[in-house]
Amino acid sequence: MHVVLLGGAGYIGSVAAEHLVSYGHDLTVVDGLIYTRDGDPTSLLPAGAAFTQGDLRDPVVLREALAGADVVVHLGGLVGEPACARDERLAVELNYAAPILAADAAVRAGVGRYVFFSSCSVYGSHEGTVDESTTPNPLGIYARTKVLAERRLPEVLGGIPTTILRLATVHGRSPRQRLDSVVNRMASRAVADGRIPLNGGGQRRPLVHVNDVVRVLAQALTMPGNHVWNVGSDQENHTIGDIARTVADAVPGALIDYGPELDEADARDYAVSFARLREALPGVCSTTLKQGVEEIARAVANGTLGNPAEAQYDNHAGLCAAVADDRVAVLGTPDCDRLHAEYQDVFGGGR
Repeated sequence: MHVVLLGGAGYIGSVAAEHLVSYGHDLTVVDGLIYTRDGDPTSLLPAGAAFTQGDLRDPVVLREALAGADVVVHLGGLVGEPACARDERLAVELNYAAPILAADAAVRAGVGRYVFFSSCSVYGSHEGTVDESTTPNPLGIYARTKVLAERRLPEVLGGIPTTILRLATVHGRSPRQRLDSVVNRMASRAVADGRIPLNGGGQRRPLVHVNDVVRVLAQALTMPGNHVWNVGSDQENHTIGDIARTVADAVPGALIDYGPELDEADARDYAVSFARLREALPGVCSTTLKQGVEEIARAVANGTLGNPAEAQYDNHAGLCAAVADDRVAVLGTPDCDRLHAEYQDVFGGGR
């Protein structure tokens, strides 16, 4: 099967690339390398994966990359509210315009399936437990762009089977490592500084290991029909405080740094049901929080990972560096302007 990973040199994509090549797929990775200063993806991708460096908002890049593809997987974009809040217009172009333009290219190329990576962040703040039928309540730019893309993709794709993967908060090791998500941040800081940063503690978060995400993707490539799945497991719903205590147990001597009772910059609070995924793919998400914490802690302790404060490990800091180096910017093409206007019509604001 010829699979095209759009954004395949990123945190999840570089893990996905390795797995999909090992499964025997013919793989093409397309990535703008926003976070790779030297422009060389060879250390991130497996041998056997074809690579194209290109902007995922460029219709020419998309048309050429998708020629002959059986499945298109859209992983690209800005992840996390701090990175998206830096420039809302850029976030809308990369997180909403890009997947819609890729869907249009997929229709023209006659692909057989489109997989879109979304986020459980679309649920925002909810009492009780949410599932795929729960009305989204996006609280920030990142979640809003994901919600709007989810809504519009089926219209653009028409009859092309579509799978939407709403990921829990991802943790674990990757060739393109992130350390700014909650589990990875706490575990890496515990080893490097002896401190575990904690704002609040009662906010609920579902978690999933990056390897489990890739296992879901691998099976989703051949699952017939249309699907919307929360990706994670019911056992991995935790509070922020639970995560901090798990890290403290795993890193002897590390102390929890209690910050404000609530992180006002991130008011997300939700527990998620993963029953639909469990029924479709039993046992696919089995890695625990403890295993992910130990994995990151070990990589920092043995020097495999560098200083967790380096910009390369942080999406917001990495984006700021990329903008300063002119490696990414708002395009403002007619297509991007049109799709940004759609976002404004729904959510207002924007620059």
